[in-house]
Amino acid sequence: MTGISYHELSASSKRQGRHSSGERKQLLLVCAVAFAFLLKAFVDAGLFKDVRISDDGIYPGGTFIYKLIEHKDYATTGGFWRMTRSHLTSNRGDNDDSVFDDILHAVYIDLDTTYSGVGRYFAGILIDKSMASYKQTLLDRNNSSLFSNKTDDETSKYDHIQYQVGDLPSVRAIVATFPWTDGFVSALLHNYKVFPALRKYAEKHFAARQKFVVSTTCNREKQMCLHYVPMIQQKDFLLGYPDTDAYDGHEDDLLQINQERLRKGFSNLFGL
Repeated sequence: MTGISYHELSASSKRQGRHSSGERKQLLLVCAVAFAFLLKAFVDAGLFKDVRISDDGIYPGGTFIYKLIEHKDYATTGGFWRMTRSHLTSNRGDNDDSVFDDILHAVYIDLDTTYSGVGRYFAGILIDKSMASYKQTLLDRNNSSLFSNKTDDETSKYDHIQYQVGDLPSVRAIVATFPWTDGFVSALLHNYKVFPALRKYAEKHFAARQKFVVSTTCNREKQMCLHYVPMIQQKDFLLGYPDTDAYDGHEDDLLQINQERLRKGFSNLFGL
C-alpha cells in the first residue's frame, strides 16, 4: 500500500481549493456577461419604452391569406412570419423578403379572458387586389405534393396547416406603436407589456362585453410594430371561427403557462 503524507494531502486540498475559487470567479463572470447581454436585449426591445396608444387609427382591411395557429404561444408569431416570407420568395429571382414586412399581419383572437400568452391566432398577409399573385403563391403551398423538400426550421412541421382566405374590414381602431427587434425577447415584451396595456386602454373606452381583438404588423427595417384594436365589427376578425367562450380548446391554452406568476416575476425583476 502506498502511503500519502499529511503535507501531500494538504497541498492537494489547497490546489483543489484554489481551482474551486477560480472556477467560481469564472462562473460569476460568465453569469455577469450573460445577464448584461440579456439586459441589453430587453432594453433594445423596449423594456423602458412607453406603449404609445391613440384612438384615431384606421385598420387598413383587405384580403387576408392566413394560417390558423392553435395552442401556441403568441411569441411564436415571428417564426410563422418567417415561414410565410420563405413561401413568398420561393418563386422570386432574389431572396429579398423585406418587401413583405408591411403586409404580414397577425390577428390574436383569444385575449378576452385571463391573459395567458397562449391561444389562437391567424398569421399571414393582408393584401389588396394589386397583390393577387401573392395570394396564389401561398394557396399553391396547400398542395404538399409540389413541395417535397422540407426545411429543418421549427415551423416546417406546420406546413400541413392550410392557407385560407378571408376578408378583414377597414375600421376605426385603437393603435399602439412599440419597438421590435424580431427576436424572442421582443416577442415576450409584446406579450406581457404591449397587449396588457392595450387591454387596459380598451377596457376604459369599450362598451361592456365588447370583443377585444388585436391585429399586429411589424417592420424589421423600421424596428417598429403597429398594433391595431378594432373598435367596431370585432366579430368579423374571427373569420368565422368560434369566439373564445365557445372555443373548447381555450381551457387547455390557459393551462400551458401560469401567466400571473410570470407577470409578477417580470414585474419584480424589471419593474414593469
